[in-house]
Amino acid sequence: MIENKLNFFFKNQIWHLGGTIVLFYIGFQFVDLSRNTNTFLGINASEWFFVAMTIPLIHQAYVWICWRSELCWKSISNTIGFKGYVIIFFILIISRLSAIVLCFVDYGSLYKPGWLAWILGLILFIPGVYTMYSVKKYFGFLRAAGADHFDPKYRNLPFENRGIFKWTPNAMYVFAIGIPFSFAVATGSQSMFVVAIYSYISIWLHYFCTEKPDIA
Repeated sequence: MIENKLNFFFKNQIWHLGGTIVLFYIGFQFVDLSRNTNTFLGINASEWFFVAMTIPLIHQAYVWICWRSELCWKSISNTIGFKGYVIIFFILIISRLSAIVLCFVDYGSLYKPGWLAWILGLILFIPGVYTMYSVKKYFGFLRAAGADHFDPKYRNLPFENRGIFKWTPNAMYVFAIGIPFSFAVATGSQSMFVVAIYSYISIWLHYFCTEKPDIA
């Protein structure tokens, strides 16, 4: 029984975290901010890029450890509790906003943005905002944080089909995580494009390797 639980705890993580680490390394091969002298809060562009790339990795590792250890051993319920998990979860979510700083300290490194880039960035931003609205109104942020791993009542809820979920059940992965692309397009930041691509691919690795097996 213990061996089966350990096998499930680590199931697919060589692809999830291993793949994310590979993407992390590849991302750094495409960005050179050594000549960028811009800073914000005393932190230079290279350091903001490192922060923006590292937080998604930490966030996804945190979610994997908490979700799987809860399913296998009730580890979170017996220690920090669901409330403690949620507080750290949303701190990490908010920390992802550090990428917004990056796109401004690296503004125009790929191209000089104009009205066309700003309008296209806004168009890309709208579905992400509507997704967050739909999550709040119909889905709930606690459920989005993985409440079904902790509270059995969430496991019996049907899949949501209102709001943006009418168009796709994976709206958070399709549209919400696409918000960084809107900032990348609007600011012409090469490093922000790398962060956006890295975040988008890695979150789908999380879905297929962690969330989908957990649902099953």
